[in-house]
Parts: sequence; structure tokens; C-alpha cells
Amino acid sequence: MGLRRGGVDWLLVLCCLVFPLLIVGIAEIVVRTFSAVDLLGNSKNLFVADAYRTSHGNAPNVEASSFGTLVSMDEHGFRVPKRGIPDDERKPEAILILGDSVGFGPAVEEGDTFAGLLRTRFTNKRIYNSSVVGYSTPDYRNVIDAFLPLHGEVTAVVLVYCLNDISATSAQNIDRHLKKTTQNVAEQNLTETLRSFALLSDANDFLRSRSKLYLFLRHRLLGTQMRDWKAVLQLYSEDRAADVEQAVRDIAEIAAVLKERAIPLVVVLSPFEYQLRKPEDPETQVPQRRLGDLLSRADVNYIDARRYFDDGRSSSDYFLAYDPAHLSAVGHRVIANVIAEALGDSLVVPAAIPDTKPDSSVTASP
Repeated sequence: MGLRRGGVDWLLVLCCLVFPLLIVGIAEIVVRTFSAVDLLGNSKNLFVADAYRTSHGNAPNVEASSFGTLVSMDEHGFRVPKRGIPDDERKPEAILILGDSVGFGPAVEEGDTFAGLLRTRFTNKRIYNSSVVGYSTPDYRNVIDAFLPLHGEVTAVVLVYCLNDISATSAQNIDRHLKKTTQNVAEQNLTETLRSFALLSDANDFLRSRSKLYLFLRHRLLGTQMRDWKAVLQLYSEDRAADVEQAVRDIAEIAAVLKERAIPLVVVLSPFEYQLRKPEDPETQVPQRRLGDLLSRADVNYIDARRYFDDGRSSSDYFLAYDPAHLSAVGHRVIANVIAEALGDSLVVPAAIPDTKPDSSVTASP
């Protein structure tokens, strides 16, 4: 009886372990089938340290994963289509795009990003998409200082500014990862190894890059779109005025360098999803208003892209599912049209925010 009783106990324990895993597995399948949630995170081989002075960059000539999508880099570490761009090097002129993860276009096929769409519009120009996950305004300045002197073919520069570009938090996290992975492990003692190990952080990184169920629950429970919007709004509070001013100084310095070379600069302020959801909310006006005032004082032309996102769609249609800032293919098309219009008149940037909507010459399937 004792053996039988023990067998029953072990069977009960086994069922208690297997049944929850089975439920989780079924739930994962359901979310993957019926939800548009995208995986997060980037594969470790995507980044290299000190690509442009102190700024990390994308590794050249690699294929990597970003938000669950395969991405390809060229010899500069710039995102390109999987098979590259035939005869691109023969084109005499180029447009250089500066940006962070919004410009990089995670979870969106390269041809559907605004860089890819501009490539189809300006067929006689190379499109250098130097956007890197985690970049902020000092990184854009580093790219200009390091890349531009070696590439006289650049005849226009486009900066797609995300509202969190005054914060270097994402870049610091990536830089810490790069330093940790490039450090000689043999030189680490036990204490250093234990200090560098963060169980919860590692578990979060593992799950966010592999489980859509985890992300679905996280988005729903934490309200990530609202939470991240509130975090960005704090960046533009009076307490952070010096940071906003420094970001504008970085952009003004880029504009000055380009002006000396007679290269036009297009600055596009990309919105957050919540701003399109609540366009009349006074709080949603704060970041662009403060940026616009400072950019105007610095004599830097800019385009507030919010007014272009008004074709009757839901605000969430322009962004990845539950994402506060990263654009969907539809959102990339809007930004591509904004840029194409700004570059259309002999590469002259309008002095003020345009009063008309962009034309439809750059298109992609929604």
C-alpha cells in the first residue's frame, strides 16, 4: 500500500507540473495565432562598440534579429534589404538618415520602412539608413562627424527624432552589454561575475524575445503605451529643461556642420501613439511645443509629423501592437511621405510646418 500510495503521490506531482505547462503552451499558441503582438529584443550580434567615436553601432555585414524580424546590414552597419541593393555604389548622390529604433524599423520588413520607401522614390540616390537602436542626439552628432567627411556623395540629411532621444538610457544598457561581452571572462573574479548577474533582468530579456504570451500579459497589465508616454512626458518637464536644451544644441550643431557643406537638413518629429489618441489633451502638446520653440530659436527648421497621421485610422494602426512609439508599416508610409515632400522641391526644406498633407507618391500596402 505504501508503494502504491507513493506512486499516486508522484503521479499527482507530475500532473501538477505538466498541466500548468500545457495551459501556458496552449495560451502561447492562441496569442501567436490571434494577436498582433511582436517579440521584443535584438540578437547579440547586432551591435558593436565604438562604431562612431563613443557611440555603439550596428555590426557590418551581418544578419541579425530585431523584434523577431530578420534584418541585414551592409558594410557600414546600415540596414538594407536582404540581398543588398544592386548597383547602389554607382549612384552619385546619397541621402543620410539619422535615427534610433524608430528609424531602424524593428518588426517591419525593410522595404516597408520609410528608408526602404524613400529608396523606391529616389531611385537615383543611395539611402544610407544609419539608424541604431538606442541612439540619442549625441550619437547623431558622432555619426555626422565620423561618417560625413568620408562620404562626399551625401547631398541631404534626414533626422527622424523620437521624443525619447533626449535620454541615453537605452544606449547605456546596450553599451553595458557590449562591455560585458567583450571583457575577458578569464579576468573576472567570482565577485565581479556575481555582480554582473541580474536574474530578473535576464529572465525578462529571455521572455520578451521568445514569448508573445508574456508580452501580451505584460502590455495588458502594465498598460505599456500609457506608461511609456508618461515617462517621456517627464523628460519634458521643467526639471529636465537642461536636457531638452542640450538635445536641441546637438541638433543645432549638426545643422551648422551641414550648412557649411551646403547640405540641407530635414528634422521630423515623430509622435507617440498616445498623442494621436488624445490630440486635444494639453499634455500631448508639451514635447513638440518645447522642442519647436527651442529649434526655432536655434534657426533649425523642423516638421511636426503629428498632423499627417489623420487619415481616419485608429491611432494604434500607425504603431506596432501595444507599442508607444515604434511605427507599423502604415506609420512608416506616413513618415516616408513627409520626408519625400520635404525633399521634393530641389531638396529645399520648408521654413515652417507645412499646411498641406504630403502627396501620395510614396506608397506601400497598409
